[in-house]
Amino acid sequence: MSRFLALAFLLAAAASFAQDATLSKVQGPVFLRAGGAAADIVAKGGEELLYGDAVRTGPGGSAHVLIGDRGAVLVAENSAFMLQGNKVDTTLRFQFGEFLIGLRRKLEGRETFRVRTPSAVAAVRGTLFWGKSDEQKTSTYAGFGHTIAVTAKGKTVLVGAGETTTIAFGEAPSDVKPHAIPVSFTDKFRIGGSLQGLESLVDIPKAGSAAPVPSKK
Repeated sequence: MSRFLALAFLLAAAASFAQDATLSKVQGPVFLRAGGAAADIVAKGGEELLYGDAVRTGPGGSAHVLIGDRGAVLVAENSAFMLQGNKVDTTLRFQFGEFLIGLRRKLEGRETFRVRTPSAVAAVRGTLFWGKSDEQKTSTYAGFGHTIAVTAKGKTVLVGAGETTTIAFGEAPSDVKPHAIPVSFTDKFRIGGSLQGLESLVDIPKAGSAAPVPSKK
């Protein structure tokens, strides 16, 4: 193997190692700000993300972010979040917005994956759930598969498939109660017909859910 070919392999391996996530698909206005940058750039889809980078969707915009081999973060319009931490201890810090998150495998050993909004922190190990943080900084979580642990003001509640909790800013999570959000509600996160395979993580019945979905603001 020539030195030039060997160098090419090393550079490709280094690029793969450096990549922490991928902004896989975008639709409508989506913006990316690299860590430490002073301004956003318009995202086209396919951009590599590093810890410290931020993604924002405008009106009518949506984005799919792949987090390595762990899963995907599907983001609806008018949302903003930053990828923080590292490959072992990852946090998605949402300023505001709406998201559908699925981890395809349970985390191992010291791995952690958290979603932080202004009002609560959700710890995830392997599941599918929906969440939203509104203009009043109130967060709502609803489970579609397995369990997440939602913590605020020293109280933790476990939200399983078919369950929901609401956290007003500065308050503890409400007691968990059943939700009847239809699985078809997740279709709003599709781009080009894709949910990045997260539909396979649904662990609640698909039939018999005709209740109103959470309102858009």
